[in-house]
Amino acid sequence: MKRLFFLAALSAMCLASCRQVDIEVEQTTGTLALSVSNKTDYVTIVSKAGSDTENGAIDYTNTADYDVVIDGPTRLDMKYSQFSGQVTELGSGNYTITVTSPKTHPAAFDQPIYQAFEEFVIKAGEVTPLDLVCTPANCKVTIRLSPNFVKELATYEVAVNNGLADPLVWTKNSQTNDFAAGSVDEDGYLVSTKAGYFLPRGLEIFVKGHRSTDDTEATAQLFIENPQPAEHHIINLDADVTGQIGGITIKVIDTFNPVNEDIKIDGFEDQYVDRPDFGDGDDEEEVQAKNEIIWEENKTFEDYAISSDSQISMTISMPKGIASFVVKVDHADFQNALTMFTGDLDGDGKKETYIDLINDTAFATNILNVNGGDTLPTGDRVKDQTELVFDLTCFVPLLCDTAPGQTIPFILEAYDVEGTPLLVLGDFPRITLITPAGN
Repeated sequence: MKRLFFLAALSAMCLASCRQVDIEVEQTTGTLALSVSNKTDYVTIVSKAGSDTENGAIDYTNTADYDVVIDGPTRLDMKYSQFSGQVTELGSGNYTITVTSPKTHPAAFDQPIYQAFEEFVIKAGEVTPLDLVCTPANCKVTIRLSPNFVKELATYEVAVNNGLADPLVWTKNSQTNDFAAGSVDEDGYLVSTKAGYFLPRGLEIFVKGHRSTDDTEATAQLFIENPQPAEHHIINLDADVTGQIGGITIKVIDTFNPVNEDIKIDGFEDQYVDRPDFGDGDDEEEVQAKNEIIWEENKTFEDYAISSDSQISMTISMPKGIASFVVKVDHADFQNALTMFTGDLDGDGKKETYIDLINDTAFATNILNVNGGDTLPTGDRVKDQTELVFDLTCFVPLLCDTAPGQTIPFILEAYDVEGTPLLVLGDFPRITLITPAGN
């Protein structure tokens, strides 16, 4: 599904800048003379030997490996090198042509995507010249760290996600340092040499760091709405040392329509200086107004190995009140096992393979027969609640017994009374449990 969305989005971007070439001649066939060039509009792009490409750095100014797709009465799918310097015979009629640079992952390090789209008409007996200029189809993200951030934080990571692929993560810890080869700019900020490129869609940014002095953790999140092709988003990270709440500043450099926005997000603070009075609490109320889920034992929601006595519990905050809460399981065997507990909510004579924590009264009754089942809230213990302890511990022994050595994802689809979903990095929270192998 993500792949389909990606291809559709790329096509939509190209259609916005198409033109039509119409040549009138009275015969039955015509020919196409194609020229392709590249226009870099992010900022200066430099290919680096250490970039994350399968066969080394790509020279995007060399268009020989660009993919050319022609659709119409005659269809061609070739590399530009097969067109370069020669004319191509096509049947007369209406055509479209799409030219795309190689490697078009929806999110990847050091991988810009360049593309051009054109509509044209072949009229028989004449050569139709096309001069296509490929421009950026994705947006660029780089990370800058202030001197205070580097000094105060021993380890940190920045994850950026557009929801179309796995997040890209910049990391500094004992094993990895994506900033080791970075350069210091005129403001004293450390700039990572890794640049992320994303198909334009809302970007969610998650920052986590641990202090050098006491290993305390602080996190921050923000969302960039509607990024555009060729925009260069520079994420500036800072950590205050005055005792006041610090934050993240986002500056957008857009070569098409310049936009500058400064976004502050509550984050890192110094615990060794008395905190000032925060006033009437407006800032605190703003932070609490966000739907949030915290899994203390697994804050990044990585795949989680369990044993028969594991405790799986997390805290959910939905300040407007929970309106709906459905738990889906992406595992066929356990879906079937759930029918031992669930009712028929759809009226089709079949028990549901998902859990509706609010509306499934059969599940609310049957889960009480499971050891620890009363710890999983249902019904009025969920509906309209603003704070909720979500506990899957009662399922752990059943998972270990019935599905040894398997990976079982639980997807939490919860909405508040205003229709706002509970999300982690742009998607519904995904709790992926790995059971121990059987004897």
